[in-house]
Amino acid sequence: MKIAYFLNTFKSSNWGGQATSNGVKYLLSKEYPNAEFCPLDLPELRFKKVKLLRKWYETKLTKALLNDDSKKVIKQLDKLNINEDIFDSYTHICFNGEGAIHYKSGHLIRLMGLLYLANLKNKKVASINQTVDFAGDKRLENLVSKVYNMCDFVSVREPISHKLAMKMGIKKCKLIPDGVYGLPVMSKDEIKSKIKKYELPNRYITLTGSSALKRDKKSLKLMSSVIKAIQKVHSDTLILFMTSTKTDIFLAQNLKNRFGLRIIDSSNADYKEAMAIFANSMLLVGGRQHPNIFAYIYKVPYIALEGNTFKNSGVAKLQNYPIAPLSWNSDFDKIYNTIESIKQKDIEFIDIKINSFDIFEEER
Repeated sequence: MKIAYFLNTFKSSNWGGQATSNGVKYLLSKEYPNAEFCPLDLPELRFKKVKLLRKWYETKLTKALLNDDSKKVIKQLDKLNINEDIFDSYTHICFNGEGAIHYKSGHLIRLMGLLYLANLKNKKVASINQTVDFAGDKRLENLVSKVYNMCDFVSVREPISHKLAMKMGIKKCKLIPDGVYGLPVMSKDEIKSKIKKYELPNRYITLTGSSALKRDKKSLKLMSSVIKAIQKVHSDTLILFMTSTKTDIFLAQNLKNRFGLRIIDSSNADYKEAMAIFANSMLLVGGRQHPNIFAYIYKVPYIALEGNTFKNSGVAKLQNYPIAPLSWNSDFDKIYNTIESIKQKDIEFIDIKINSFDIFEEER
């Protein structure tokens, strides 16, 4: 068994991407100990800066996929820098759909072409670890449903996506929590060891940005409102702005001096160190899905803000978390009252486990 694994987020600057890929690798090693696990870097996307031209080829690829025209699919994939033989040396394909299967994704169409190609080559194909959100776009829903019904195994990571996938007609879709839940839980001593070099105070609050924000004045204003609310409730507590995306770095650097923030960035902290920092914090506030999961795993209360899809709502629903994600447009009082109220909330952190990861459904 030789498994091609993509999207390969091991080298991502994003802590969530790093943790997800490590979680999937760990789960597969437990399930298929003799398999060869091969992270696959996809060729660079052509026409990245010429969006109209890329859109043209993606439209033609979409039409070929919906018409089940395999010759044209192969032709259009070649135009988008995907060679027909990309999967020839592998027996199994594990597609990690994290962050790519939604209506704002710039990679969605090419990825559907890749999965179609893998099925065409008679590979065993599993599409896993994803939020599926198309905001009612029927053409995208029809495309993904068609391709996923060709796959041998499909799973999503939270219940809102599962309900939507079933409604879309993805016949054998399962709900398996995000790969991060499959990572071994660190002990208190391990956490202490990993955060030691950062010389953190005993009490601190972690903060993240969101995929719903941008590098602009409006987002700076929205984030400022959140920080003000935190500092009104916890006036003498250090806020660590945890940054692993360009947007979050922009926000943190522009707000650091104004609010006395400390920044910890993914350029000097890997996902295990970041996870330990979140695990040791008294509260997390932010709109990044995986940090919210990190906090939850280690029984740290968090207040979520929305992302660019419903993924944070899906995370909260899976966890049966008592506080729904807030809109970034919430007024100051609502944000302040939510932060204030969490001090009195008795949150039950249920144990979320991945009991089986037999995604290729191999005969034993």
